Amino acid sequence: MPNEATLLLDLDGVSVIRVERLEDGTRRVHPATAEEAARACPECGAFARKAKGTTRTRPRGLPYGERGLVLLWHKRRW
Repeated sequence: MPNEATLLLDLDGVSVIRVERLEDGTRRVHPATAEEAARACPECGAFARKAKGTTRTRPRGLPYGERGLVLLWHKRRW
């Protein structure tokens, strides 16, 4: 079942941690991967028991409305 982040960003398996409005009116959205299958090994399918750490990425070139939208994607490294 799609959640609000899926509907807003058209991305399955993503949740939104928070949204900020910057001084120039741009919105900064903090999504995170919310799909349990993301912690499974792509080769053997075994699930990781604990995360190795986290990283953040900034997908660019995503037009959204009249003002800018910045994504700061929080990802766990398994």
